Amino acid sequence: MTEEVLPQPVAAAASATEPTVVSRNPFSVAGYRVWWAASVVAGTGVGIQAVTVPLFIRDRVSEDQRAAAIAAALICQTLPGAALALFGGVIADRVERRRILVRTYAVAAAVSLIYVALAGFEASVIWPVFILAAIVGSAGAFTNPARQSMMPQILHVSQIQNGAIWGTMAFMATLQFGGPSIGGLLADGWGLTVAFAAEVAMLALAAVFFGRIATDMPVPTGRSVRHDLAECIRYVRKDSSLLGILALGTVPGVFLMGPFAVTVVLMVEDVYEASDKYVGFLWGSLGAGIVFGSFLMSMFRSRRRGRLLSGSVLFGGSFWLLYGLSSWLPLSMALAFIAGIVGPAIFINFAVALLQENTDRQMMGRVMSMYGLSFSASIPIGYAQAGIQASLWGPQATLVSSAAIAASVGLLAILFLRPVNRLP
Repeated sequence: MTEEVLPQPVAAAASATEPTVVSRNPFSVAGYRVWWAASVVAGTGVGIQAVTVPLFIRDRVSEDQRAAAIAAALICQTLPGAALALFGGVIADRVERRRILVRTYAVAAAVSLIYVALAGFEASVIWPVFILAAIVGSAGAFTNPARQSMMPQILHVSQIQNGAIWGTMAFMATLQFGGPSIGGLLADGWGLTVAFAAEVAMLALAAVFFGRIATDMPVPTGRSVRHDLAECIRYVRKDSSLLGILALGTVPGVFLMGPFAVTVVLMVEDVYEASDKYVGFLWGSLGAGIVFGSFLMSMFRSRRRGRLLSGSVLFGGSFWLLYGLSSWLPLSMALAFIAGIVGPAIFINFAVALLQENTDRQMMGRVMSMYGLSFSASIPIGYAQAGIQASLWGPQATLVSSAAIAASVGLLAILFLRPVNRLP
């Protein structure tokens, strides 16, 4: 089932049969439409888990252990991905990307069935969560570079920016909007068992969709994995603009997304005194901002994308600081929405587009895995520092201090990070 392909190959054949592309619309390519739909359901499945796992833990530990336990589970999910990220990029340049995605999403779906059992039998222990999170995180090390590096095989170079933007709207918005909102509503209305079951269904469907996209077979380098990794590191070190983008990619995980993920459940219960569904709605507000901001960027092509990339760290950090100061739920949702527009929407879309436009095709999987590493290696640090701060001083102080640091780094980037700022 997962090895079936469409009647007509819908991958890089586009570049062979359509060498001249008039429209910048990526949806004119059949393979991209399937890729986009697959990204929607994959992001939804992972987004549901962003809400359900913290809620599962919260209900099974004492109040003073909640922040540390949630942070530990999130670290277990992201740390293996960071450790395997570069290896995942090498695999993406060696193995057909379609096969990688089919197998990894199938594994994630199978593992998530255990979450259904834990919730269904009302297990009181939380230790299995750490093991399951590590397995799912390990799969993510292979899915992300394969999924992102698949797009340049499908689209013409003139369509890559809009393809990256709409791809972000598909994956990141469902990861942070659709999935969490669905997860919060299901958990609040029908319980965690149903919410976890929905996650399994989405991950399995993603495996089926990705299995219907034919991609180019990689050309073997004839060299060892270690040689390919070293070659990628040398390649990036020689290009200061790529290196600058990758360095900036570490900031959101440590100081913005990490603290938000750890504290969102605590903010809803302790600060807003609201029901569980608002955990999903806060994630959803952020995701809605990403969707709206991405849509705006698909309408216009800026000639100062590098400077806007640096500025997104400053602006995103500033609005997250205001979010941390707010104790009124409607205002916090509005601030999360705006932060999604001026922060992640700009950063993710422009970072992916600039990396893919300025990277040699044979290095694409490895460079995109380094981009994934810049985030996946930094976000466990964000979880850890936020868990410690939240345990000591509470969620609001954690958000404010972390966002202030991010905004300061963004300001320095605007002033001094010339290799990135000069990119058109």
